Amino acid sequence: MNTKVIAILVSAIAVGAIGIVLATGALSIPLTSTSSCNTENPTLLAGGFTASEGTPYTYTVKVHNAQSETVRVTSYIIGTQLYSIDVTIAAGQNGTFTTVQDANSETSIPVKTSCGNQFTSTFAVPSAYVENIAPTSAAFQDSTQVVVDLQNNGTETAALTTYYVTDSSGNEYTFASWSGPSLAPNSVTTTTFSIGSSCPQCTLHGSAFTFTSGSQYTIEVVTKRGNIFTFTVTPTAGHHYSIVLQIGFGSTAH
Repeated sequence: MNTKVIAILVSAIAVGAIGIVLATGALSIPLTSTSSCNTENPTLLAGGFTASEGTPYTYTVKVHNAQSETVRVTSYIIGTQLYSIDVTIAAGQNGTFTTVQDANSETSIPVKTSCGNQFTSTFAVPSAYVENIAPTSAAFQDSTQVVVDLQNNGTETAALTTYYVTDSSGNEYTFASWSGPSLAPNSVTTTTFSIGSSCPQCTLHGSAFTFTSGSQYTIEVVTKRGNIFTFTVTPTAGHHYSIVLQIGFGSTAH
């Protein structure tokens, strides 16, 4: 066979082999450059996380990059299971990600970068929270409904789940499965408290009653965290039943 023909065939085979390698992905471009990995310092990566209130838990992980270059966080470990993520954190900045649900309570979560370096994020004890709810104004709509503006002077959102309305004789309407409003910190939320015919979901303890001018009624609200706040309302004569509020002692959570 002619020498030139052989050379052409060899060249063709070589080009084809390169094409096959590229097609199969055997040659890949690294996600992070070698130079960046050589200078990456995992001791300058700090992580902490907080947990959701109920089980199964999910964790919100915050990572601070104290390096002078960007870092990519690509995986984390819960228990023995590795989970993939892709979070890019600029130099001197924070990055956040949320984990999958976890039936167990974790105290640490290992996190890895795209360079393969690993650091540990630790459970961050949540700062003290305060629920502090007080009425600011109110008006009786009729003999079975009163609308109260509730202000949350606390530091966390307070979700209301139960209320009690009691008259001076101790008779009480209870709405135990109330899907009440969520009160954001430093905000006022208008809330309606119903009794009698206006509240078929309420449970009556004692004798039925309605709101009557000149009588005092005690309202207790319970938050999702189990804290109780108490105040009293008194309708006075007039079409809209103007109201005098007397704030009772509630429960403040820390």
